[in-house]
Amino acid sequence: MRERASVIPGLQKFAVIQEEITLILSRMVGYCQWLLPLQRLAVCNLAEIRYNFQINIYAKATLQMTASSTGLYRSIHAQPDAMRRLLADWDGPAQAAEKLSSAGRVLLSGIGTSYHAAIVGEYLLRLAGADAWALRSFEFVNYPRPLRPDDGIIIVSHRGSKLHGNLAAQRAAEAKVLTIGITGKNSKMQGPDIVLETVEQDPSATHSISYTGALARLGQIASRLAAQLGNAEQARRLEQGLQQIPSLMEDILARENEVRTIAREAASHQRRLYYVGAGPNAATATEGALKAKEASYVTAEGFELEQAIHGPQVAFEMEDLLIPIVVKEAALARMADFLLASSEICSRVWLIGVAPNADAAALFNREGWSRFAICDDVDVPEELTPLLAALPVQLLSEFLAAARGTNADSFRADQEAYKKMGTHFSI
Repeated sequence: MRERASVIPGLQKFAVIQEEITLILSRMVGYCQWLLPLQRLAVCNLAEIRYNFQINIYAKATLQMTASSTGLYRSIHAQPDAMRRLLADWDGPAQAAEKLSSAGRVLLSGIGTSYHAAIVGEYLLRLAGADAWALRSFEFVNYPRPLRPDDGIIIVSHRGSKLHGNLAAQRAAEAKVLTIGITGKNSKMQGPDIVLETVEQDPSATHSISYTGALARLGQIASRLAAQLGNAEQARRLEQGLQQIPSLMEDILARENEVRTIAREAASHQRRLYYVGAGPNAATATEGALKAKEASYVTAEGFELEQAIHGPQVAFEMEDLLIPIVVKEAALARMADFLLASSEICSRVWLIGVAPNADAAALFNREGWSRFAICDDVDVPEELTPLLAALPVQLLSEFLAAARGTNADSFRADQEAYKKMGTHFSI
């Protein structure tokens, strides 16, 4: 991938220019509201120009990548530009936010990776000022909370074809409550009052870009909803944080060899993987474990931080790989306790994010303990950090599959027994 690496500086320079022009236009709009349509047009055009620029300079490298890479790998690397294209389009999220501003409660429904997106969405909407709750689609349908007339429902579904996602939309429609769908392009989703498209359908059964696409749309809704509810500071921080995501993603992807090393070592020793996160990154922990299982069929589990302490930690063994996800917010002190306790039993730790304090940081001088930065010294709201933490766990699943010789894209349907297993139920 040397040819691909050689063009990254050119793309990064273009991205910096694009973001500087966007910032200048935003400041101008602050003084002259009549410039707002011009700003939107310019931002959309810049995104389109950059997209075409990327297509041209990546053409040869992409052909090489297509021939030798999985759909998962290609989707992971497509995420920074996909984010820029989504962040050039605020009309749909603004419309959804305006409708949600009168909702007394917001329920978010999803299953699998879409449920993890719904969890992050709950945190984003709570930051905006909403009373938000994430529910699994199966529970939304089969163990329902009574719906209120002023509820707002957000249904997250990558393809819009899942059984209980569709039943959730049907239930919301029958209750005549506001329903918003977040789904991929060319989706089968039907029923919601407003449908926000994200990205092209994932080419891999191990979803990646569709997940971060849904998170981006939820972040956009939260930013505009905060403004609608009079929470100007939260709206500002969310929008500014979102604008930093694409370049931070590019920095993460430029360091993928660090992740490849971790994956190869874990695969060679058949290590069990334990992901641990707090707040919105508890969803990253379960999403990371899900990706590892889907792509490489390893034994992996994801835990919320406090839940890991209350029982699961006693099952961790010296040869396991512990993967904490840590950002600079409310859980730092408790995560430091967890790491210090884990140092007594765990020989391999790969931390995603920041060391929570000086004592914990000293542990990373040990052999087998390493840290992967995602947004050091950058002001990104904790609720947006799952957009960044998703990339290293996605890369880990891709490289685990390569090291173990599994098909990251197939959902194991290339093996007859697992193919037959899937015939016994509809998903």
